[in-house]
Parts: sequence; C-alpha cells; structure tokens
Amino acid sequence: IGVVAAGLGLIVLGQTITSFLFLWLCAAVLASLASLLIVRRQSITAKEPFSTPASRRVIGALYAPLCAGAMLTVPVALLLATGRSALAGEALPPLMCVWMGFYGCGLNAAGQYSSRGVRLLGWGFIGAGALLATLFVGGYWLPELASHQLFTNFHAVMGATFGGFHLVAAGYLYLTESRPPTP
Repeated sequence: IGVVAAGLGLIVLGQTITSFLFLWLCAAVLASLASLLIVRRQSITAKEPFSTPASRRVIGALYAPLCAGAMLTVPVALLLATGRSALAGEALPPLMCVWMGFYGCGLNAAGQYSSRGVRLLGWGFIGAGALLATLFVGGYWLPELASHQLFTNFHAVMGATFGGFHLVAAGYLYLTESRPPTP
C-alpha cells in the first residue's frame, strides 16, 4: 500500500501539503483495514475466535503510539486549515519522522506478543525516523545528502520507508515463518 501511495503521490498528486496529508492518512486507514481483514480471514481459516486475549494485547500495544502520531498530525492540519501552509510545509519533515518513530514503537510493543520480525520492523522504523530527523534538521550535518531528490520528495521518503520496509518484512516473514506440511 505504501509503494502504491508513493507512486500515486509522485505521479498524480504532486507535492502539495494538503494532498500529501490526505494521501498518507488514507493509506494508513486503508492499510489498517487491510490488516484487520487479513487477521479476520486467518482466524476464520484457523477456526479460532477473532478476538482473543492475545489479539487485544497486540491492539493495546499499538494503540497509544498510533494515537500519539495521529494527535501530532492535528496541529499541521490546523495550520493548513488556517491558511498557514508555509508553516505546515516546514512541519512535514519532522512529522514524517514522528510518524515513523511512533509506528516503530507500536510495532516493537506489539511484537512482544508476536514474532521477532515484527519487533525488528519496529526498530527499523525507529531507526529510519531518527536518521531522517538528522538529515531533515536543516541538512546541517550532511547537506549534500539531505538535499538529494529522494529526501526532498516526501512521497518518495514515505514510500521507501512505509512501503519498502513492509515489503522487506513480508519477504522476511515468508522465508522464516513455519508452515504446516502440505497433505
């Protein structure tokens, strides 16, 4: 979903702040619904209840960090709503880093009740958020790298992290997850 959203943003929507926020908030909602449907299908296939104490713990671990990231998006949306798009544009790079960091914290916490791969993915997002924050803070430390097109196109940054990391994680889980033998 992240790679598709990045492609949509790069090709169709462009670099406006409003389209960026709208696209990536829609992508987050769509990804959440897709995960919910996948988990539901797995529970039906396994003939297990959908809501279990373990699933409630995972949701509880994800809830606080994801809500914190969403709440920190509100001031940027308010800046846009009040016509201060220049200020909102300045807030986008740190906001993306905050999204990555909080999402990583949520995955790491939820991974305590899941597989090692989920925890590793969480740490990947935390590290990416910290690295990008270092690059985005005015590009003071590595100005040549911070001004590279990949880092100045926010859809590309989001696609590389939220899309790319999930594709890598899917490959990791596919290769390492045990499967029941085929009859």
